[in-house]
Amino acid sequence: MKRYDVLIVGDFPPATHTGISMVNALVRDILIEQGRAVHIIDESAWVYKGIKRAIHYLLGSHFSLLKFLLSSRTKYVYLNIPLSVAGQLRLLISCIIVKVFSPSSNLIGHIHRGDISVLAQKSINRCVFKLILAFFSTVVVLSKKFEVDLKSISPRTNSLVIPNTSLLEGLTRKPDVATRNDFVCVSNIIETKGLADLVEAFSDYRLKDYRLKIVGNIYDKLFYDNLIRNKSSNVEFITDSDREKVNALILSSQCLILPSWNEGQPLVILEAMSVGLPIIATNVGDIENMLGTDYQFLYEPHNVNMLIIKVLEFISFEAKDEISLKIRENYLKNYSRAIFTNNIHKLFK
Repeated sequence: MKRYDVLIVGDFPPATHTGISMVNALVRDILIEQGRAVHIIDESAWVYKGIKRAIHYLLGSHFSLLKFLLSSRTKYVYLNIPLSVAGQLRLLISCIIVKVFSPSSNLIGHIHRGDISVLAQKSINRCVFKLILAFFSTVVVLSKKFEVDLKSISPRTNSLVIPNTSLLEGLTRKPDVATRNDFVCVSNIIETKGLADLVEAFSDYRLKDYRLKIVGNIYDKLFYDNLIRNKSSNVEFITDSDREKVNALILSSQCLILPSWNEGQPLVILEAMSVGLPIIATNVGDIENMLGTDYQFLYEPHNVNMLIIKVLEFISFEAKDEISLKIRENYLKNYSRAIFTNNIHKLFK
């Protein structure tokens, strides 16, 4: 049988472009650079349509996992832990397959979401979640805050805090960006990212002289079509971008806006922090801890008027350079690539 150090099961770019898929790829690359033998099973279902997508999502990775374990052995199996009941039931099957066909493998789970505490309010979800956690030797969370939430549900779970990092570390913004009227939102196009709130805000007469570019992949076509119908002329959607175009937009914009209703520890905010790009964002998940409790450009989700006010406050704010310096220093202190790499090495001893 072939032997591997780590099997990674999850979404990967280019088939799926999300914070989770990019972290999966980063973990893979770090381990390979370390000389570890790594195999991946890409669960990405978005490249398929209709019933084919559903079948691939529900069954595709399970067949691939079973096939791998019948011919190979691995010390670690690394899986992302979803918080929805459907996702957890799907993950439960994967855990059972690993324990039946490779009982000596250590299961490592990674929770990328920030609403772990919501599980406490849903008895069915909570029960399935606790059952799944019993399979894992280690569960990775993004911050101490989320570790507390996890322990409140499953005190005996062995947890490890590994903050995310930026893929743009080392790059610099153009010197004239602070004087521009360009705002950018990097987000996959689904309702829970708060994009309808953002489009409505920039349709307001107070923001008519400011440009907004929303860049991301379309995951909800009906929602996207509705956004296009309602947007004003100062809002542009870019849905055919590659990673280089996204990076260029981040480096050439005056400010990043993230209006999400729910987040964990958004990769795009870390990317903005690493290059000193100021941020306007909803106060959800771990965002306040990332930017600092005194960061003045956070607002509550679903509040369009407060979003407009924050944009106007930012426009008139004179110490933008101070914000850039502060958030970049905070990034280097807590979220740098070196810190992330060291944590991954500790995780897969």
